[in-house]
Amino acid sequence: MRLFALLLALIFTHASAQLPTPKPKSAIGARHPSISPSGKEIVFVYRGDIWKSNIDGKEARPITFHLDYDGYPIFSPDGNWVAFGSKRYGNFDIFVIPSKGGTPRRLTWHSGHEIPFGWSPDGKRIAFGSRRNRPTYDIMTVDVASLRSKTICEDYATLRYPRWAPDGKKMVYTRYGMPWYRARYRGSAAAQVWIYNLETKERNKLLGDERQYLYSQFMPEGREILLVTTAEATPTLAKIDEQPTAVPNSSKMTPNLWVSDLEGKLKQITYFKTDSVRYPSIASKTGDIVFEYDDGIWILGRNSKAPKKIELLINSDVKRNVNEYSKATSGATEAEPSPDGKTILFGLKGDIWTVKTAKSKGIEKELDEIATQHTTWAGEDSDFSWSKDGKKFYFTSDREGNTRIYEYDLVKRTQNPLWKREENIVRLRVSPDGKQLFFWVAGPEGGLHSLNLDDKKVLRIFKLPGIHMRGRGGIDYEWSPDSKWIAYTTRTGSSSYNIWIIPTKGGKAVNITRLSAFHSQPIWSPDGKYLYFQSNRSGEGLYRVSLQPDKFRNTDVDQKYVKPSKTPEIKIDFNNISSRIQKISSTNPSSDLTMTSDGRIYFLSGGNVYRSSHDGKEVKKMNDDGGRVALRVLPSGRSATFMKSGKMYLMKLDNGSAAQITFSANIVNDITSKRTAAFYQFWKTYHHRFYDGNFHGRDWTALRNKYLKRISSVDTNDEFATLLQMMVGELDASHTELSPIPPSTSQRKTPHLGFTIDYSHSGIGIKVKNVPNGAPGSFEKTQIKPGEYILQIDGKDVLSDELLFKFITQKPNVLTKFTVNSKPSKEGSRVVTYKLISESEWRKLRYQETTQELRRRVEKSTSGKVGYLHISAMGSSDQAKFEKEVYEYIQGKNAMIFDVRFNNGGNISDTLIDWLERKPHGIYKSRDREPELAPSRAWNKPIVVLMNEHSYSNGEMFPYAMRQRGLAKLVGMPTPGYVIWTSGFTLTDGTKARIPGRGVFRMDGTNMENNGEKPDFQLWVTPEQWLKGEDPQLEKAISLLVKKSVSSLQ
Repeated sequence: MRLFALLLALIFTHASAQLPTPKPKSAIGARHPSISPSGKEIVFVYRGDIWKSNIDGKEARPITFHLDYDGYPIFSPDGNWVAFGSKRYGNFDIFVIPSKGGTPRRLTWHSGHEIPFGWSPDGKRIAFGSRRNRPTYDIMTVDVASLRSKTICEDYATLRYPRWAPDGKKMVYTRYGMPWYRARYRGSAAAQVWIYNLETKERNKLLGDERQYLYSQFMPEGREILLVTTAEATPTLAKIDEQPTAVPNSSKMTPNLWVSDLEGKLKQITYFKTDSVRYPSIASKTGDIVFEYDDGIWILGRNSKAPKKIELLINSDVKRNVNEYSKATSGATEAEPSPDGKTILFGLKGDIWTVKTAKSKGIEKELDEIATQHTTWAGEDSDFSWSKDGKKFYFTSDREGNTRIYEYDLVKRTQNPLWKREENIVRLRVSPDGKQLFFWVAGPEGGLHSLNLDDKKVLRIFKLPGIHMRGRGGIDYEWSPDSKWIAYTTRTGSSSYNIWIIPTKGGKAVNITRLSAFHSQPIWSPDGKYLYFQSNRSGEGLYRVSLQPDKFRNTDVDQKYVKPSKTPEIKIDFNNISSRIQKISSTNPSSDLTMTSDGRIYFLSGGNVYRSSHDGKEVKKMNDDGGRVALRVLPSGRSATFMKSGKMYLMKLDNGSAAQITFSANIVNDITSKRTAAFYQFWKTYHHRFYDGNFHGRDWTALRNKYLKRISSVDTNDEFATLLQMMVGELDASHTELSPIPPSTSQRKTPHLGFTIDYSHSGIGIKVKNVPNGAPGSFEKTQIKPGEYILQIDGKDVLSDELLFKFITQKPNVLTKFTVNSKPSKEGSRVVTYKLISESEWRKLRYQETTQELRRRVEKSTSGKVGYLHISAMGSSDQAKFEKEVYEYIQGKNAMIFDVRFNNGGNISDTLIDWLERKPHGIYKSRDREPELAPSRAWNKPIVVLMNEHSYSNGEMFPYAMRQRGLAKLVGMPTPGYVIWTSGFTLTDGTKARIPGRGVFRMDGTNMENNGEKPDFQLWVTPEQWLKGEDPQLEKAISLLVKKSVSSLQ
């Protein structure tokens, strides 16, 4: 009886037990705050959704809940609505939602990024920025009830942060501006504060002195403007030969809150010393200010002396499963067959797997196709090689922050680190005898290293500082058959890559190719007589060099290859070795040059496999389908593996037939771990590859620790990219942009109507403002004239509202019918039919129209004596365009204007300088022909280069070099100082990033980064001049070239 009572008591005790009361967590990383007009509530962004809480941070709850990013919330003037931007349709569109929560209402449908900046005081309109007609952002508004939209303010510079004055008669906005995450930037592209009179259409600059003025907005009384800026500039980047200094923590150098009166007199109101203040918001009735700082949201009361942090307490759920499960049958990124050819290692989703190359028949085939996963690190495990006995493999991984070497035992299923130093290693290989690993070590003490697999001792074979990636530093290397020598490729000049040979135990390296050309893929012949390689030294092709002096001429004796019976001892006569180089085939090995023991050579060229005899006399293309990569010939020489489109294949080398190596891999993707790994990968990449080891005076390790703790608040791809952008933004460096993984949903790109809209018309239909030459409406059979009205599109009544863009975005890309009339009435209308054009086509038409007009002005003003050429960018296609236009427009001219205003940069400025620097040395004259300068492509006449605040990167290097070489005078405005050589890389989660790898310095040692080029003649084009079509910079260039002599300009 007692036992029964005890059991009953235990049962009731457990039945009545309750879960502990949940405790809300602090919202680390909350962003984009907006305070209600009353100052009693705030909305903010957390984990990709819009949240609302009391001003004390309590009772926080989400008012949107979507897989894609919602951000930039703004309370309406009555506090009942919240406008926000969302990427739920692929790009940022504007939505409104009741502040208490509900169903969002979409306001914009254009495929460009558009986010809300402010409400009109009466709550009827929302201001936003748009690039619907031009490359830079104009100010537009949309009526929240009717969806009628219109352009408020246009400019040749980007306009941001438009906010109404409390009386609704003016707008404050910023003009120019580096991105918000570079708030410390100083230069010609810094954001200025302007005020636009909505009644008179006048605009006036309030603040603009080459420091960033961000987030400008009127204070409640309308007599002051709140903004974020700095009082002092951070120290200038050091010269190339100077010792850099650390950036001090100072409230004067830190972006803080300031207020300005309407005369431009500034007063600082916060005094933070480290992080930037971001996205302030003002309560219109109380004047309280909330803003982002560090990892949270702060408030500065109107009557408070110091701000305080709002402790936001959150109870939140995740919107997606942390683990994603999938099955993959393709997507391999690299592959290495085992020594016996029975198994293949392959990379998939950053991990290393194996699968059998040959499958059983019947039911067992399905089992053989199941891939075995050997590593599960969320980052990148790659660059693997088999041990000689096939029982182990070696690979590199970033699991410890830097890229290290690991050994994996396939029998014991264990892994061990072999490299515990902080330097990165790349291009891991196993020596032919299987006793050593070889690899490049990055960094100032880097070079080619070996690791003895018995005693684990490391030997640096030779020193070669660098990152050894992307052609910088060491590239290919290969052992001799006896493992006593290594041939390797390294960069030996600005553009030459030579092959060197060095003993594997270290010693003197010998350059055996000795030519300013490209050499790669050195391989040793198995008989020890030759070194084969790819080169362009005498045209692209396959080359070889004999390691010993030849005993006869190749043309006199038909050399035969004899398969070695044992490993030969390699002996090299380095005396005049480069003279023994011969080209044996014009078929160019693009990759994977390999030679088998029987003397056959295999390689990839144009994505196809080729086979060559040892002397190059017989070359056979073994397939025509293309796209093949990662060719690996098995030791037997009878078969090879390759990859194509993420799939692996086994190829028979006798007849070229190939069969797919099928696999089935069950993948578990831990999103949180993947992002953490990508964070470390990003930080590590900058840690080892950023061009300035001083990191522009910042503590890069401290920045890692600062931002790492915010990953817990990341729930969307946009937030993750922004987190990294904020971290790298603190370096205040250009060319550091990131691109998030695209949203789950995307809409069709909005086509362009082929004309601009006159938003002054508020009646029925659309009034046409401008039709550029070359647009469909400029042709006789499809003509639409400026001033006419579009009343219907495809039979549907249209207005100049956002539903117009919804309609044309969603309609098929077929012929479009426009109902057109000279008056806003269907009576007497006509139908014009043409296909809508793309946004890129529209911008090209506007560009061509502008450049043709500028050229016409120059020709007219100088009676055809001065030529004009605009260089819009510095890519390979722009070089071809330059070559064409120079030939067309330079002939017979006495002087030239080269215009690099609005140049987006690239990498061809050196080539253009070489062309323009070439001077004639003589004259060629044929009978009955006009004399020609020698060389024909030469120029020795005056040049003026036009540049401005929108000349970026290589577009800044060009005017600097033109003046430095004495080739031109510079006219315009200082360039922004957006100058570093950059490259791209992809993180393990799919986020794309850029990294500056080489600085650009002037001949006096000054860094061009954050230090733009200044013109000889500084003139600014005002917005009013631009609207009238005036160009004082061009007029100044014409004046100089017409009035000045050649000697005064050169």
